[in-house]
Amino acid sequence: MGLEAQLPFAPLRFKELAVACDISQGEIATALDVSKATINQCLNKGYVPHTIKNFRKDLETYCQNNAAAIEWMEKRGLTLLDLWKPAEQGLRKAKPAGQGDRQRRGHDKVAAMIPGDPNHIDAPREVAMLSQGAMKHFKLFSHPFINDVLKASDIFMSDEHRYIEAAMLDAARHGGFLAVVGQVGSGKSVMRRKVIAQLKEAEDVLVIYPQTIDKQRLTSGAICDAIILDISQENPKRSLESKSRQVQRLLLDRTQNGYRHVLIIEEAHDLSVPVLKYLKRFHEMEDGYKKMLGIIMIAQTELKSRFEESQNVDMREVIQRVQIAEIKGLNGTLKGYLEVKFKRLNRKIEDIFTEDAYAMLSRRLTSELNISLAHPLRVNDYVVRGMNLAFELGEDRVSADVIAAL
Repeated sequence: MGLEAQLPFAPLRFKELAVACDISQGEIATALDVSKATINQCLNKGYVPHTIKNFRKDLETYCQNNAAAIEWMEKRGLTLLDLWKPAEQGLRKAKPAGQGDRQRRGHDKVAAMIPGDPNHIDAPREVAMLSQGAMKHFKLFSHPFINDVLKASDIFMSDEHRYIEAAMLDAARHGGFLAVVGQVGSGKSVMRRKVIAQLKEAEDVLVIYPQTIDKQRLTSGAICDAIILDISQENPKRSLESKSRQVQRLLLDRTQNGYRHVLIIEEAHDLSVPVLKYLKRFHEMEDGYKKMLGIIMIAQTELKSRFEESQNVDMREVIQRVQIAEIKGLNGTLKGYLEVKFKRLNRKIEDIFTEDAYAMLSRRLTSELNISLAHPLRVNDYVVRGMNLAFELGEDRVSADVIAAL
């Protein structure tokens, strides 16, 4: 009988973390490429196998790359060294918090490593409905803002949108590190679809698009899996170190054969600091002077605030390398935006709105801090409500007075 089997039950805080964060021993064993029994002995009895090189470091790295684990430690003011300290004895029969759900769902949690569909667009939020009376009044046969993007010409492109489109294409084709940020409903997903359509048509860049269910639980290992599955027929290795080497080998081989790659991550504002730092390491992979992987993060404006170096010193290495492109409001281009939306319905904009309506709409969509809130989703809502009200008031068109009355 080995020494490890004779050790008394003396759980580490690692066990407490695993239980609280719904991490099974099997998941840790797979990530570290060791047996489940080894992890069991470590978490329950504090046994550290001296024959397995870098065991302690690999276990710490696993926790660093788990967003839930990082949040759990931060809430308790713990460091990685604290995880090696004794935990409560009451953990003897404790199981991961979501184990029952995991057994019912199967292995849903590994969905983050499955390549996603880069042409997918999230289901639209509830759009204000245009009344039947307003539809007849304005001679419309369909809603102007539902299923309104069926081809490239249906997308409104201001100078700002053209800049962001060019920045995304440049990052994809020349190995850039770009964050596209904007408020909810600002059109980030539409821009992503437009850029990916161009890349697919040109057939010059392979898009890697992880299908992440919960970005807060997205790990560097899962990103490695997505890259490996998208660019090869190989199965991902087990340990993070092995995955990283596999990614570098595959990208190098494809780059030397003339291929280019871009990793696109949606909802990037939910990514943990360790994952953001790991993305920087992906971006640093080179073949001579050529970057092997472009990275585009698409996120809400919270990500921009996280890239303030004075407030996030621990992110400096990432902040100094990321280019930020922000989608701002449509103020100043509202008329052009609405012209595109109604042109597809064969209606002239001057038959729907009076000339003074745009300035009033812009005013209503500007905050007290002079920040534009004129994002497509909000604009659409105001316009539909304005059209409904114009019909109810017996007005021929939506005027400034109608918008002011909303």
